[in-house]
Amino acid sequence: MRAEGKLLFGQLPMVEYEGHHLVQSGSMARFFAEQGGLIGSNEEEKLKIDILFEGTRDFNSAFMPYGFLGFKEVLDNAKATAMPRYLPIYNFILSRNGSNGYMVGSKLSLADLGLLEVVLTIEELLGEEELKPYPEVQNFLKTMKSNEQISKYLNSDLRRKKNDEKYVNEVKGVLY
Repeated sequence: MRAEGKLLFGQLPMVEYEGHHLVQSGSMARFFAEQGGLIGSNEEEKLKIDILFEGTRDFNSAFMPYGFLGFKEVLDNAKATAMPRYLPIYNFILSRNGSNGYMVGSKLSLADLGLLEVVLTIEELLGEEELKPYPEVQNFLKTMKSNEQISKYLNSDLRRKKNDEKYVNEVKGVLY
């Protein structure tokens, strides 16, 4: 892909969509969220959703090197730094929004999908007990998993699995 010029910045991810090579994960997420009506119904909601989504990207970055920089080391670092920093914030945001299982308004948004990605990572790699101190985050996870489309995806082969040695080697093969 790199040699073919498909990776504008020489890195993944990249999605081929209608003849275009979309890169930069945040840009791709916002593009598809716009198409799916997941970016808010007014300017204030759009701004909140974008801020919260970007926060989830920062939170998720603590887990991204999993497998590339070791397994235990990455999880220990995430538990010591990112989780105590971000989980209380998102627990508060969810509470402030009325404890309805969404971060902004009363319907699914890009911000929710961003947080879901991180919370599922925590659940998968560290166990759901790590979320017990955060009841709003637990309620959020329950709300997200009860969404028919999300549930269908989570139970499908399309769901991306955690990084393992095979995946790490595949990514390195694409990039190098």
